Amino acid sequence: MNRPTNRTNTRRLWPLFVLLASGCSSESPTSDERLVPPAPAIPGTAFNATQVGRLQGKVVWTAAIPETPGFLYGVPRDDGLGFAFRMAENPNRPHIDATTKALADAVVFLRQLDAARGRPWNLPPVRVEMADGRITVVQGDRRSRVGFVRRGDVISVSSAEPVYHVLRGRGAAFFSLTLPEPNSPIVRTLSNLGRVELSSGTGLYWASADLLVTDHPYYTLTDANGHFAFDQVPVGPVDVIVWLPGWTPTRQERDPDSTTITRQSYGPPLERCVSTNVASGAVAEVTLRVP
Repeated sequence: MNRPTNRTNTRRLWPLFVLLASGCSSESPTSDERLVPPAPAIPGTAFNATQVGRLQGKVVWTAAIPETPGFLYGVPRDDGLGFAFRMAENPNRPHIDATTKALADAVVFLRQLDAARGRPWNLPPVRVEMADGRITVVQGDRRSRVGFVRRGDVISVSSAEPVYHVLRGRGAAFFSLTLPEPNSPIVRTLSNLGRVELSSGTGLYWASADLLVTDHPYYTLTDANGHFAFDQVPVGPVDVIVWLPGWTPTRQERDPDSTTITRQSYGPPLERCVSTNVASGAVAEVTLRVP
C-alpha cells in the first residue's frame, strides 16, 4: 500500500488556505511553495519616502437607510421600587447622511500591502473608556467605537463613572478586565493580529466596540462627508477596504431568574473592496459603495 507523502497532505490543505485568503480576488497557486508563509518582515524597515503616493476617496451608501432601533434596559429606581426604563442607542448603526448618502465613521484600510514598505507607525495610542452605557475608544482627539492598535502595543482601559464595570475582549484577544473604581486605568497588551470585539460583562448587553490590531498604520475612519485619505502609500497595486460592524442583533442571552438580557450578539461585519494602483508622486482616487 502506498502511503500519502507530506507533499500530498500539504496539497490537501490548499482549500483551507483559499478560504483564509484576503483581498478583492484570489488566484490559484503556481507551486507548493505558495503554501509556505513567508518570514514576517519588520514593519516600516523598507519604507522609501521617494516611492510613495496619496490615496483618497469617498464611501457612499447605495441602498435604503436601514432601521436601527435602540435597546430597552432597566435601571434600579432610587427608592428601591422596581426599575426605571431607558433606551440605549444601537452602537453599531451606520452613520448615513440622509441627503448625500455619505457614510461617516466607517473603517477604511489598505490590504495586500507590504508592511515592511509602509511608513512607520504614526497613530496615537488607544484608550478604552466605559461610561454612560457605552464603550468609547479614544485615539488622539477622536472618540468613536473603533481603534487601531499596532501589534504588540498596550491599550489603557478605565471606567469614567463610579459604577462597577467589566470590559470583555473576544476574537484576536480573550480577556475580562474588571474596573471597580473610576479613573483607575489598567493596561493590556494586544499581541495577535485581527479584530478584538469589546463588550460589557456587567449588564450593558447592547454595548459594543472594536479594536483592530495590525502591523501597518494605513487605517482610518471616514469623516462626516464620507471622505478618507492616506498619505505616503507605497507605489504599486493595493486593495482598499471599507468595513462596518454588524448592527442587527442575532442572539440574546437572558438571566434564567430575572429573564433580563445579559448578552447580545450582532451579525457579521460588512466589508467591500476595490482595487487600485498607487503611482509615485500621484493621487489615486477611489469610490467605495456600500452595501
